[in-house]
Amino acid sequence: MQQRLSPSPNLRRVMLCAGLLVGLAGCEIGDPFSKPAITAPAAWDAASNTALAEWPDTSWWRGFASAELDGLMRQAESNNRDLAAALARIRQAEASARIAGAALLPTLGADGGAGRSWSPSSSSTSSTRTASSGRVVRNSFDLGLTAGYQVDLFGGNRAGSDAALERLAASRYDRETVALTLHADLATAYFQLLSVRDRIRLAEDTLRNAEDVLAVLERQRQLGVASELEVAQQRNSVASQRATIPALRQSERETLTAIALLLGRPPQGFAISTTSLDALALPAVKAGLPSALLARRPDIRKAEADLRAANRDIAVAQAARLPSLDLTMGAGLQSSALHTLLQPQSALYSLAASLTAPLFQGGRLEGQEDLNRARYQELAETYGKAAITAFGDVEDALTSTANAAERYTYAREAFDQAREAYRIVEARYRAGTVPFLNLLDAQRTVFQANDALAQALLGRYTALVDLYKALGGGWTE
Repeated sequence: MQQRLSPSPNLRRVMLCAGLLVGLAGCEIGDPFSKPAITAPAAWDAASNTALAEWPDTSWWRGFASAELDGLMRQAESNNRDLAAALARIRQAEASARIAGAALLPTLGADGGAGRSWSPSSSSTSSTRTASSGRVVRNSFDLGLTAGYQVDLFGGNRAGSDAALERLAASRYDRETVALTLHADLATAYFQLLSVRDRIRLAEDTLRNAEDVLAVLERQRQLGVASELEVAQQRNSVASQRATIPALRQSERETLTAIALLLGRPPQGFAISTTSLDALALPAVKAGLPSALLARRPDIRKAEADLRAANRDIAVAQAARLPSLDLTMGAGLQSSALHTLLQPQSALYSLAASLTAPLFQGGRLEGQEDLNRARYQELAETYGKAAITAFGDVEDALTSTANAAERYTYAREAFDQAREAYRIVEARYRAGTVPFLNLLDAQRTVFQANDALAQALLGRYTALVDLYKALGGGWTE
């Protein structure tokens, strides 16, 4: 039952004391944040353009000059399930940040009620009436507002809010990491699909050529020019060539399915119109300066945000071990008759302050602080590992890009030489100066060299994708 008060010097003194206690807020505790020192290399070992500060564009895949790939990227950004889940995690973090921030604000509530009680008749007052049965009936009506505020004496509530905001930032960086991985996976799958189509076309051309040679051998056998052994060897070559095609078609189907799933759609009825890697372009990539990489990789920024949140969690744990101050203020109306409820004499006020401090918790609060500190140390190591791994990723990707270009050059030369050798052997075989076995070996060599050339070309594209991914995909905060 609240006591009826009116503004008085005593109340003013209570309010003054409360104001002084509120003034204690801002005495924050906690460790100042210090990001672990990471020494960036002065230059990339494998890059020839180390002095350039340029980086890939955020829409880096457009450098491959494929309108179809650009359209697939837009579909993936709209429909990919992993990306949608990452966005939902951002919304969760936003809600958590609002919940944590609410502790910094006062609370306000309203209440109202009406009651009636009966008791045996003893005496009659102005606030009671006696029923015919001899009972006293009492009515009560009240209406009020109650405000509460927890004074953030040592910054625990502020630290909790800051930690939630850092986790919100981490969730946004995580979404960018998911998007970067999605773009890289989709581009890689797209290039693999076009490459396997090139290889299928190559295998079918080689099969037709082998079948033509077999037809010639069978006619020569009928004329007594070719032997049964030569025919059998060519039939074996034809059958072996046919056997390579189903595996390639299966790879094409699986890659199409993978692309469809990245787009967030069922694979049934899904198709890609481009048929060859030759329809695309190979862009030039500039790696930028190593010192800027830490700000251009969303996974590293996420690791930093997680570390900052863990730092604020230590302050929360420290504040939980110290006293807390709660202020409550009430104002309202109370009357025994509804028609007098809104009159000035029905007003009442209340003001209270409570100071509580944990004395013995069985080591729970100390353990929580130790846990948060250990978590911070773990995330500091995670951040350092992520940074060093990023430098390694870029260095490996730069090396891979250079080596893929060199491999393609040699594969092109090997194919050209194999094709020329086959032309010479075929002419000599027709002239009867070399055995059929030489022609058969030349056929196999041409096919293998051509297939290796197709895979080397794919290697150039996938190496570029890996480099874009290692560089953060052109993302900037």
